Amino acid sequence: MRHTSTTRTAGGLLLAATTIALLAGCSGGGTPTQTATRTVTATPSSSASATPVDGTAATPSATATCGPSDGAAAAAGPIADLALPAGLESARWDASRADTSQYDGCAALSAVTVSVADATASSPVAVLLFHDGTYLGTATKLQYPFVPDVSRPSADAVRVVYHFPQGQDSNADPTGRATATYTWDAAAGRVVMTGDVPPTP
Repeated sequence: MRHTSTTRTAGGLLLAATTIALLAGCSGGGTPTQTATRTVTATPSSSASATPVDGTAATPSATATCGPSDGAAAAAGPIADLALPAGLESARWDASRADTSQYDGCAALSAVTVSVADATASSPVAVLLFHDGTYLGTATKLQYPFVPDVSRPSADAVRVVYHFPQGQDSNADPTGRATATYTWDAAAGRVVMTGDVPPTP
């Protein structure tokens, strides 16, 4: 098994440093998947803007410990600034239909998911991560197709089950599954991602 590690650091006002470490691996047989670890270091400040690793603007916390209580309000700015996947530049993210059920402005880690307007089953979906209501960036750099199952097993973790087609699967019923867990490390002040993401087409 071969491992590749890449680290990038970006300065910001809300995010003092962002570090990404990606470990890619493959095993014989079956559908290849990527195993990844992603680390995001965030240091909130009184400033109103920052640039996370995916290049989108962060939303400041409404108080010292909590952000907006309304997930739609917290996600509106990040969704408006979110880049569209290659080939879909003429589309738009549909903020009015964003799923904010996993958002909590006072949680160590929470999430909002959003797809494009007039989405089909295989349209891309972005998973936006928040710490105490402050936007950190998207869960993955690529926005994968198919609506994932997003849950919060604890106040400091978000679990995403991605769906993808295998073999002769139709877009209406993809059977592939890849699970990634994002956990807020309070001592280090960062998000750590472990698990799998869908294979790259």
